Amino acid sequence: MPTIYIAGASSGAGTTAVTTGIATLLAKKGVAVTLTKAIQVGSSTNLDADAAFHNTLFPTNAPPAGWPVAIERGANATVLDGIAKNLKEVTLPAGLTLVEGVSGDISDSERHTIDATLAEALDARVILVSSYAAASPAQVAQVFGNRLIGTIVNSVPDHGKHVAETVLVAAFQAQGIQVLGLLPENRRMLAPTVADLTEHLDADVINRNGLTSPDTQLGELVEHFMLGGLFLDKGAYVFGRRENKAVIVRGDRPDLQMAALDTSTVCLILTNNKPPVQYITHHAQLRQVPMLAVSTPTMETMEKLHSIGDRASVHSAHKSQCFAELLEAHCDLESLTALAAI
Repeated sequence: MPTIYIAGASSGAGTTAVTTGIATLLAKKGVAVTLTKAIQVGSSTNLDADAAFHNTLFPTNAPPAGWPVAIERGANATVLDGIAKNLKEVTLPAGLTLVEGVSGDISDSERHTIDATLAEALDARVILVSSYAAASPAQVAQVFGNRLIGTIVNSVPDHGKHVAETVLVAAFQAQGIQVLGLLPENRRMLAPTVADLTEHLDADVINRNGLTSPDTQLGELVEHFMLGGLFLDKGAYVFGRRENKAVIVRGDRPDLQMAALDTSTVCLILTNNKPPVQYITHHAQLRQVPMLAVSTPTMETMEKLHSIGDRASVHSAHKSQCFAELLEAHCDLESLTALAAI
């Protein structure tokens, strides 16, 4: 079975999302897939977060022992050649192996050098992930040579769709690079989890004991924020305009809290250090909605949420499923499917 190497054209291009999304799609088709990362740039004392997420997403995942191998930033050619030699002697698991490229705060030139060296050592075919904002085919046209299957352009904004479909695709094709797909921006991929909110706001999950599976409920994605305030329409009508939302509301407003609980709400953020009344606690438990209590006033809590985007991570099973759906809808992965069938 072949090895597919997922390389990023630049930092933050989306290699983890593409790797786990493809794995999710292929696993659904019954293809045996192993996710792994060969190299970790940085301290060997810290477990690579991407590799740890692979194993969380696929509990039976069994990457080669000792992977990812840790190297320091700026590793010279001798170090890379030594690692490449060792990689050539590794026996990969049966089935298709998806190898995620290097990540971290390194230059694009160093990233490309490492990725190309590893792909050669593993005798892997390469899928390049490019961010729409930083897509530049000229810099990668010759790096991977004939190993390159094609590129996936990620995070294409609505207003950039026409340019991507015409100018950008033509630029890649002029360099002999096949464009496998143009993936649109997706709000869900940028969403924080309820656990992210809890940490960011230094909140207390006051009904944690009433949640049947706290890891599941706190792992839900928050796509919208709504404020429980004064409005003329019925609360359920107002809150029903958004799904998968967090509602920020004073702890002593059971009317608004109940209206929010009657709609698609993933958590309540109760402000002013006011505990909810008993029947709100009961209904939150019935609906398995976490309640986060904070000591700050409502407006101050809202201001704190301005920077919540900094905590959003791709390490979410919900996001992997979402990205798999994006790949299925917007990518031509026939080449990959054909390779997986070998």
